[in-house]
Amino acid sequence: MKKQKMTLYGMIFSICFFLIVSFFFSTHTVDYANETETSGKVAIPVVKKAPSHVENVEPIEKETPELTDFYHKIEQTMTDTAKTFTGDVGITYVDLTTGKQISINGTKEFYSASTIKVPLAMMIADKVQSGSLKWDDQLTFNEKEDYEDGTGIIINNIQPSYSLRTLQEYSITYSDNIAKNMLYDTFGGDVAAKKALYAHFLQKETDWDDAKFTSEDAAKILKILFEEKSSNQEYQTIYNYMKNTVFHERLETPTTSGKVAHKIGSYAGFLHDIGILETEHPFILAVFTNGETDAGISFISTLTDQLWAVQNNAYPKK
Repeated sequence: MKKQKMTLYGMIFSICFFLIVSFFFSTHTVDYANETETSGKVAIPVVKKAPSHVENVEPIEKETPELTDFYHKIEQTMTDTAKTFTGDVGITYVDLTTGKQISINGTKEFYSASTIKVPLAMMIADKVQSGSLKWDDQLTFNEKEDYEDGTGIIINNIQPSYSLRTLQEYSITYSDNIAKNMLYDTFGGDVAAKKALYAHFLQKETDWDDAKFTSEDAAKILKILFEEKSSNQEYQTIYNYMKNTVFHERLETPTTSGKVAHKIGSYAGFLHDIGILETEHPFILAVFTNGETDAGISFISTLTDQLWAVQNNAYPKK
């Protein structure tokens, strides 16, 4: 009897010991994701990912007093020159060395006109790289959908079809409207194309039949083009088309000739130009205007030369 009693005690002891060990060495974890603020448990902070595109561009490096003074000169030049224009104007400057952005009416919307051809060309390049299109694909001209008066060379001798590469080049180099419309067709038409490029580059929607840009929108797109062209040959090709455009005006002046990759846009009083200027410290300049006939052309050239002078003569030496 005594021996049996001890065995019973031993069994009870073993069970208790097992339960204690299981409690302290359990792999159970608390599902904090389902805890509420009133549960009494300690909340774990959630780290949110930063958005892929930041609206207010901050300098990459710490701004020195010399840079602060320089940027004040840039801003003052933009402000003073903007006051001379009769009408609406939006200007954005980006120093591509530091990422510093300065705007005058940078969020004011303007009809985009042909400046929209730059992000369109970039999205076509993306489709080729993804394999959904090929540069030697032949696109058929549809008079009802594709014909448009205005700039370009296709209108002078319309052919039944064109290669995708030819249309891409014509849309930028000659600002060809028919080429633009045929490129829109690869997205299923201009409505789908405009919606796609606004969502992709600007993360916003647009009223497709009245597509509008701000100077900050344009600068954002150009910054992507500039930063990615070194690793993306198709973006480099677009940049080369912009640099070899037949439109030698606005951002391209006798001073900047051969040193600017740009794309003009014109529609009634809307006269724009957006581009990248190749100084020792390259910079983006996007200028949108809506004013008297042809007034925007000389205004953009004047502003370009003034900013070019400041960028070359006042940029701080390291």
